Amino acid sequence: MKQAKLLAHGFVIAALLCVCGVACRSERRVDSTNNLSEQHKPSDSPKPLPITWNEVAASYDRLSDYVCLYEKEERAISKGELQTMRLSFRKPFDVRLDWLDDNGKVDQTAVYRQGQNNGKVLARQSGLLGALAGKLQLDPNESLALADSRHPITEAGFGKLIERVRRDAANPGITSRFSGEEVLDGRPAYKFEFTASGDQSVGGLAAAQQSFLWIDKELKLPAKLELYDRAKVLLERHRFKDVKVNQKLSDKTFTL
Repeated sequence: MKQAKLLAHGFVIAALLCVCGVACRSERRVDSTNNLSEQHKPSDSPKPLPITWNEVAASYDRLSDYVCLYEKEERAISKGELQTMRLSFRKPFDVRLDWLDDNGKVDQTAVYRQGQNNGKVLARQSGLLGALAGKLQLDPNESLALADSRHPITEAGFGKLIERVRRDAANPGITSRFSGEEVLDGRPAYKFEFTASGDQSVGGLAAAQQSFLWIDKELKLPAKLELYDRAKVLLERHRFKDVKVNQKLSDKTFTL
């Protein structure tokens, strides 16, 4: 992974979110082909909602932990170069991110545990450089920790993403609609669209005017999120794959 070759590039997350994956990352970049007008042409007739956001939140509430592959692209970071990570999450808020290189091997790792390690992110590079530098302790919001993302690790995982979606859905300055069903990697998903008006924004990202969110039909959890600016250009894409829930993750997973 190019952005993970130097330790100073930092340890981050995303969102999502996970932010939640593929086997290993490619060198795909976000460019002008990510123009929303060429990809998303919603119909004029709104469809009835097949699932409520309370139901999505309830699905998340039933989880104790999960692991997944998490793909992230941010236009503001390395022109949107794809990052692939293995995300491990345990409630209330323990996070482990393992960045994967082109061969699917761990290139660097970051761990955050709410209420532990003096609120610091523990980070370590793999290989000789990691052996020389040792384990770092970083503030989640300092520049080194945010070198590869605008989102600190404290915003990671499904829970934070669902919170933002529910806020958007309740905001009178944002319209939302169900756009239909799609299949993502063989799994059916519900697709939703959010559009901000005036000075509003979506997804907790100031520059984002429109977002598309896919909810896995079986898990009832986020599967994919795309955020676009007012020029219909892709700002961010977050993708969660191979989600496995309630794995009984131990403290060992979150020890570095």
